[in-house]
Amino acid sequence: MTTQSRIQPPDCAQCKSRNKSLFHFCHVDETEYISQNKTCALYKKGQTIFHENANSYGLYCLNEGKVKLYKQAPDGKEQIVKIVTPGDFIGYGAMLSASVYAVSAEVIEDAVICFIPKDSVLKIFRENNRFSEGMVQLLTKTIDQTVEKMADIAYKPVRGRVAEALLLLSESYKDESNPKGVVSITREDLASYVGTVKETAIRVLKDLKEEGLIETNNHAINILDAKGLARVCELYD
Repeated sequence: MTTQSRIQPPDCAQCKSRNKSLFHFCHVDETEYISQNKTCALYKKGQTIFHENANSYGLYCLNEGKVKLYKQAPDGKEQIVKIVTPGDFIGYGAMLSASVYAVSAEVIEDAVICFIPKDSVLKIFRENNRFSEGMVQLLTKTIDQTVEKMADIAYKPVRGRVAEALLLLSESYKDESNPKGVVSITREDLASYVGTVKETAIRVLKDLKEEGLIETNNHAINILDAKGLARVCELYD
């Protein structure tokens, strides 16, 4: 794990991302138990949280920032499988299955991340049915999304994949400070997310911009016509 700065853990009961997290299913005493047993750290952009094939010792919960989950091919190329936003859990699959991580996790926007030891999470999992059901549903949803993403890469043209990715990312990026869901992502990471090369991603973004569907400012991408982007997706479904 890359060196990071330990900070005072935010109180789970007052966490601004609580409503987006499965921890909102926890009772008051369970929330206090998690707060007492977790640690928290500030990660800078580019730092690694964990590597693919490393052992899992607990659950990460993203409080602030953005994280990418990716697999690395033998040739060194990355395939991003998910962009994690505040309130999301990281590493739950490996923890629940008692296996190694299937992906690597890297910070793409300075992040505050809490870590809850495996034993503490499993205690809540065993005692709180709503929490455990939520975790199982989350794992199932992740598997379904991964299969759908693989099918899109195999059959949907890049233009459709980029349009769909922008719509999905915009929804996940929305919060009180970013009500429009402006997406901040490097062209390399966007290309990796949709399974193409940087040059192609840039060309598609340029086309979408010229069509009045999006506007760009450095890494920021703002959707101007969500219905238009949706129509681009539907052309290839």
